[in-house]
Amino acid sequence: MAGAADLSARPAATALPAGSWTGFYLGVHAGAGLTSAAWGDATGPLGASEAQNFPVIGNAGAAIGGGQIGYNQQIGSYVLGVELDASFGQLTGLTRCANGWQSICSDSTDALGTLAARLGYAFDNVLVYGKAGGAFARSSLTATGLAYAGQFTGSDTAFGWTVGGGVEVALTPQVSAKAEYAYLDFGSGTAGLSNGALSSAVDVTRSAQLVKVGLNWHPATAPLPGTAPASASGRNWSGLYVGGHAGGAWAGDDWTAATGLLRTVSASGAFPGSGDAQGLFGGGQVGIDYQFGQWVVGAEASASAASIGGATPCASNNRALMNYSCSDTLTAMGTLAGRLGWSLGDALVYGKAGAAWAQANGTAQPTESALYLSQSGTRWGWMAGAGLEYALGGNLSAFVEYDHFDFGTQDLAYAGFGEAATASFKQRLDAVRMGLNYRLAWGEAAGAPAAPRAPALPVGWTAEIGARYFASTGRMQKDLYDPFTPQRLNSRLIYDDTTGQAGEAFFRFDNRNDLFLKGYAGLGTLSGGTLYDEDFPAGPAYSNTATTLRDGHLSYGALDLGYDFITRGRDTLGAFVGYRALYQQANGYGCLQIAQSNVCDAAQQAVFPALISNRALSETELWQGVALGLNSRMALSDRLRLEVDAAYLPYALRASSDNHWFRADINPQTERGHGWGTQMEAVLTYAVTDRFDVGIGGRYWFFATDEASTQFPGAPLRSPQTFYTERYGAFLQASYRFGDLPPPEAAAPGRIAKAPAPAQAQANWTALYAGATLGAGKAHTTYQSPFATPVSGDAVDLGGALAGGQVGADYQMGHLVLGAEAAGAWAHLTGTDTCFSTAPAGENSGFNCGSRVSALGSLTGRLGYAADRVLLYARGGFAWNRQSDSLNTVAFDGGILADSGSNTGWTLGGGIEYALLPNLSVGLEYKHYDFGAASAFSTTVPAALAGVNLAPDGVRIDTVAMNLNWRFTAFDPR
Repeated sequence: MAGAADLSARPAATALPAGSWTGFYLGVHAGAGLTSAAWGDATGPLGASEAQNFPVIGNAGAAIGGGQIGYNQQIGSYVLGVELDASFGQLTGLTRCANGWQSICSDSTDALGTLAARLGYAFDNVLVYGKAGGAFARSSLTATGLAYAGQFTGSDTAFGWTVGGGVEVALTPQVSAKAEYAYLDFGSGTAGLSNGALSSAVDVTRSAQLVKVGLNWHPATAPLPGTAPASASGRNWSGLYVGGHAGGAWAGDDWTAATGLLRTVSASGAFPGSGDAQGLFGGGQVGIDYQFGQWVVGAEASASAASIGGATPCASNNRALMNYSCSDTLTAMGTLAGRLGWSLGDALVYGKAGAAWAQANGTAQPTESALYLSQSGTRWGWMAGAGLEYALGGNLSAFVEYDHFDFGTQDLAYAGFGEAATASFKQRLDAVRMGLNYRLAWGEAAGAPAAPRAPALPVGWTAEIGARYFASTGRMQKDLYDPFTPQRLNSRLIYDDTTGQAGEAFFRFDNRNDLFLKGYAGLGTLSGGTLYDEDFPAGPAYSNTATTLRDGHLSYGALDLGYDFITRGRDTLGAFVGYRALYQQANGYGCLQIAQSNVCDAAQQAVFPALISNRALSETELWQGVALGLNSRMALSDRLRLEVDAAYLPYALRASSDNHWFRADINPQTERGHGWGTQMEAVLTYAVTDRFDVGIGGRYWFFATDEASTQFPGAPLRSPQTFYTERYGAFLQASYRFGDLPPPEAAAPGRIAKAPAPAQAQANWTALYAGATLGAGKAHTTYQSPFATPVSGDAVDLGGALAGGQVGADYQMGHLVLGAEAAGAWAHLTGTDTCFSTAPAGENSGFNCGSRVSALGSLTGRLGYAADRVLLYARGGFAWNRQSDSLNTVAFDGGILADSGSNTGWTLGGGIEYALLPNLSVGLEYKHYDFGAASAFSTTVPAALAGVNLAPDGVRIDTVAMNLNWRFTAFDPR
């Protein structure tokens, strides 16, 4: 039987200076922020015109960046400190508010800060700390409505308190990295707003949550704990260079004032409009650096082709109940900047600042007209940023950089259809880019070796940093119910089959204490697909309009802090707690009736040509949630490694807005809710060298709300809603590993090292086992309708999470493994759609149907091929599920028909299992289930459905899960 030493083969301990956290420090951070503003009643024109249920909440989320400065005093293992930090971003939350819910109120926070005391506990090179103190937020507020002219505006600085905590890890004698969460509460206050002629005072209660990662520099501190002195020898950064880059950007666009036509049409309403823009860019740069000592000064010019755009409602006309769509797109951008950096040998940390330019075009278009005003030109501003560049070897270096652009306020001249106008336009833009530089004359510093080196991270640390291309498909779905009869479905919008393409950066830090910090951030586009907008009824019958999707935006991010409770060379198994964010904006153009209503039919299109191609509907959503999960890395061979992530999100917050561009009264319509989610991810990597990997992987996300609602103008009650979001796809990646290598990989740079083959038997998979599973599922049900086939519907997509266990037995003969397994899992797979929409049921045709799968089970055999610790297998057999199905007939009899039962069928699948420890295996498994038809049920109301089977006639489920199995007989005698 294996000894205890076999369970944890870690790097040998290295004697290092004791070090101390005592001293001043300063640093930078980036992350995500969530703000919440609860609007109460107001005085003056914004006061309630009737009894209203206050407060109403507007949530916002966005990327943030900033800096901090502080001081630590270490006393034994305890660290006392004080820290001042400031974070900047563009966090704008919207909600319907004031005078009969006729107004849209916005709270835009661009700065948040804290002054807090810290108390921490230090061990090795790790500091775990809590913090508490004071907080401030700087915000601007607006209110725009149909009951008055002009926009009410105001600004406010709020003060409150903060509490939070984090983990900080010493990387070098003077540099540490941190991950932190903070909650900020600003209490209640009164904000003054004015439209220039009238004033109102509004009660606002605010709070914020910040998730941050950052770096701190400790210039005058004794070497930080657990770090070894780093040599500054390495590259001489002096010389010319040329290179290329690619990246993504997000912007805040504000149209603030107008003249000419745009001022005239908004005289009875308000012109200002604010929105977000996103997109990708790529191009080249040329520069020169000069090094003296460890300081590096330089200059750089860069130019990029870009597609960074967005649109927002503007120029509202309260008399005509119409507005304009103001859009702006950057097609090219560039900088001319100076650089100042500090050399750490092969790494260069730098800041930069200078001039910025952009080539842009835009339109201002009446939403009900095919005519539009347009403008184009070059705008100038300034930029500032910071980055990290690293020498890869030869004449190549790689870099990652963040830049902030400010183009100030510019007057844009619009013209079209015989009209002219100007608009004051303010734009701020944040960009992240990665790239390569080729240095034309690059020398070594005195005494430096010629071979490329990894940065001097602490002994026992590794850092993997890389980039991905993520291609995906997905859907967003919104079900809107009646405020007075909550079971009655009024409308459904499904943004279906949207194609996502995104660039993504990722990282993972591991230390000798088995802590890990990992994360990723991506930004890209959404295109293709169709929006199906259903109304029950829209008049005079069930309506389903089809809208073409394009010009959408996609961004997302994750941050996980975890602990590997099993480490064996390159093999690990750990648990983590983390943060997830997913932002999507889908834009629909045109409107075509595909059901029985006259909405957007050919006759209406002839009268209103804008229905053919104008921007018609948009949905912008942001999910943010807490993730709990498992992570495992398996060295399948000297070069191949499989990494699997399985996470459940027990709580997720959704903030969103809906733009009905043809309806000024609900453009935008704000929404809020909360729910849950799940994520599965796996990546197979190939080690080209000890430090450079390439790989291919897959990812699945699903989110759903437990509670959500929206407030329509003038309505006394909020309308209930349900949201589903699903996105899945594949990615390609490349990464570079810095710092120490695990013992089996310790080899000369540039080649793979194979540990000497142990004199021991191959793993034997013969054993009884029991285990657990955590994963996600995607399902599809179909309905057999006796009526005409509709363009959409009569099928439901489901998604969700599953967790369970299994028991089984394997028997190995040579390389072949035969086995049997019984498995069962709790499941939460849910979804809805429309069924029997072509039934002759009058104006209420179109029935809300759906299913929920609450349990899955299987009894299967499996056949596998074993290659020592790796088992590849296929399995198949008997399957059952527990399922509830429903059909909504509220419009006819005030009820919902429901049926629950168990279905039986078959399953086929396969997977990979890996012997992590003598008695423990971990694996990744896919299963396909087919249950045929669900148990039948029927109704006599309405008469059109009499005798029709209302249950799904086909139920298919696909699952992917991470499995852990404990074997009662060890794999081998080691």
